Amino acid sequence: MSTASVAGKLPTANEKKYLKTKEWVFYLLAMFFFSSMTGMVNSYRRAYLVDVLLLSNDQLSFFNGFTQIVGYVLSFIYALILDNKKIKNNQKFKPLGLLAAIPCGVVTALIFWTPDFVQRNPTVLLIWLCALALIQGCATYFGGTVTMVAAVMTPNDKEREQLLSFRGIASAIGNSAPLVIVLVVAAIIKAANGGTENAALSYFISAILCGVVGTITMLLGMSVIKERIVYKSERKNPFKGLWNVIRSKHAWVILISEFLKSFRGIATFMEPFIAAAILGSSSQTVLFALPVGIGTMVGMLIISRLLKRFTSRVLYIASGVYSVCINAIAFGVGYAYLTHMETLPWLNYIFIVCLFGTGIQFGASNLLPEMFKADVLDDLELKTGSRLDASLGFFIGIGGTISGALANIAVPYILYGDGSIIQYQQGLGDGTAQTLDTKIMLLLFYTVFHGLMMLLAGLPFLFYKLSGAERERVHTEVLKMREELAQSEGVEAAE
Repeated sequence: MSTASVAGKLPTANEKKYLKTKEWVFYLLAMFFFSSMTGMVNSYRRAYLVDVLLLSNDQLSFFNGFTQIVGYVLSFIYALILDNKKIKNNQKFKPLGLLAAIPCGVVTALIFWTPDFVQRNPTVLLIWLCALALIQGCATYFGGTVTMVAAVMTPNDKEREQLLSFRGIASAIGNSAPLVIVLVVAAIIKAANGGTENAALSYFISAILCGVVGTITMLLGMSVIKERIVYKSERKNPFKGLWNVIRSKHAWVILISEFLKSFRGIATFMEPFIAAAILGSSSQTVLFALPVGIGTMVGMLIISRLLKRFTSRVLYIASGVYSVCINAIAFGVGYAYLTHMETLPWLNYIFIVCLFGTGIQFGASNLLPEMFKADVLDDLELKTGSRLDASLGFFIGIGGTISGALANIAVPYILYGDGSIIQYQQGLGDGTAQTLDTKIMLLLFYTVFHGLMMLLAGLPFLFYKLSGAERERVHTEVLKMREELAQSEGVEAAE
């Protein structure tokens, strides 16, 4: 018989509140600033590569494809480590989160620092960039345990949903924080340089700020949280857990949805470039991202309320329909503004409102898949007796990796260079000098293409059955199973 690697207690009811105020505060702070580190990289690395390092579209395509594919292969190893590591003191995620905090902060800054001798040699430059990207992928994978741990901090289903909702909000706001940081830092540097911008320095200083604060809050947050489920210490064949995930029809639905959703990476890639083309500089990206970010937060709050009346499955499908509608409206308003900028300047305010509307859909697409994953983990735990957090994440990631790799390889050829669709010009001091056709095509990909991908991402959930009464049954039975395991091993109820 296996032994439970826990000296904690398991609940006998689903009504008790387990999370302490200190855990709420420090966990959400850790989530916020961890997201600011990943958000700094996700928001500005592409602008840094295109407009600062001036990579050719061949170089950028290779970088995107290589790091995505190799990073995913490495994530298989990371998943095996995470789901099969020896668990001490009932802490599966906490030690890894603490270990990854400092590497996450350091590599966030290094991504935006390229020595002169590296820049002079294209081959050395690509090796440098790819190595940093893979190191960052490793650090954020294990640093991402700050995200995973939310599913096991409370056995109370409603309290878990509330925590996941607030985690999503903290993550969304934190992800947008670098946009404000870069804007402020760029303004200070511009004033100090007599009105001349220095994008490279702005990105580097902003990344250092995100890295330092992110590291400190991760260390604090992961120090105070507590995992409150019973883990089995029995070591099993690591491939057996992955096979159990592969056999889950619910996991397949999420995988197909993520495959379709990840093509929206082409749309989100355009954000700093459309900001530069319309507002003059990628440092102004916050003026696009802020209404989207606020909309994302509001969308999560709306979804949390609607979950009391509708199932997560219904809401996700409906959010896809909403997405294509609001993005089509945003494109129409943006097109009218770009073509009648002098006679109808007030349309820019309506466009900002439309961006807020698109953000509401981001709230649904960010929050609901995490709830689906938590439910599938419960279903797998009920069937196998094991928590397969990393194995599920790896399997679902297959879809996103394939489509993400295709999107990342294609997007440089869509954006700039000879024969590209958009014909974006690199390195312009004033981004508004881009042609009108370029601005319109950037807008098309940024809005309509994104809406279509989110509509398609919702369609697989027409076949998703782990919802409503079935979801409640699974959660009730898995709580009962954990209680029986705790009693058989002489473990007391969790606090």
